[in-house]
Amino acid sequence: MALLTRARIVDQARSIVEADGHEQLSLRGLAATLDVTAPALYDHAKSKDDLLQAVAACGYEELEAAYAVSGDRAIDRVRERALAYVAFARDRPELFRVMFMFRPRAVAIEADNELPAATGVFDAAVDDVRQAIADGDVVERNANTLGLTLWAAMHGVATVATMAPPVAEAVAEDVIDALLAGLRPT
Repeated sequence: MALLTRARIVDQARSIVEADGHEQLSLRGLAATLDVTAPALYDHAKSKDDLLQAVAACGYEELEAAYAVSGDRAIDRVRERALAYVAFARDRPELFRVMFMFRPRAVAIEADNELPAATGVFDAAVDDVRQAIADGDVVERNANTLGLTLWAAMHGVATVATMAPPVAEAVAEDVIDALLAGLRPT
């Protein structure tokens, strides 16, 4: 029998989430797939929510890797990251849903569900928006507000991507291009 580690538990939880959805994840069922008793999991995970947060963090790490786009201009990176975001949601719908059970710090709402990995992904996008403003490719406004605006629009397209992938592919480029055109200085 393989050694029971948090990494092994999280990997198995993630497999269940991606195959069946987070609603189907239970500690008892997870323990059975690992050939251990449910109490054995508590040495490595406090709760189902703890495991879902760990699964979400893995998803954000993958999204951050997908965000490693090329482009000399910040405005091009904004566009490519937006499209990578939608593609990630399309390709990993269940993981994407779990990721957004937890918020980035920049979404300033009173809730105890902040996930540092989410914050890193959001901050990378805002850094490109900030640079696009400095480059004169985007109107001078608050970079956090513009980043949140772009994220909200692309999150909507990404959510559609989890339900109807062909629709999202057709719409994602049009949406980001329309948004960026509307943000160009006059």
